[in-house]
Amino acid sequence: MQEGESYTAIAENCAENFLDKINKIRDALASFEHFTPDHKEVPCFGMFEELTKDEVKKIINN
Repeated sequence: MQEGESYTAIAENCAENFLDKINKIRDALASFEHFTPDHKEVPCFGMFEELTKDEVKKIINN
């Protein structure tokens, strides 16, 4: 901390620098096309194959 600089001034300076960075990034990205990811069919996590205790132990121990 520089002599005579208050914690409030330091915090405000950090916030201003952070907001400037965000605005620069936002401006740089403005020319990019909106990204839409390809749709992929993925299995639902609610559909699990039933395992025996021995199969679970084997998976855990490997």
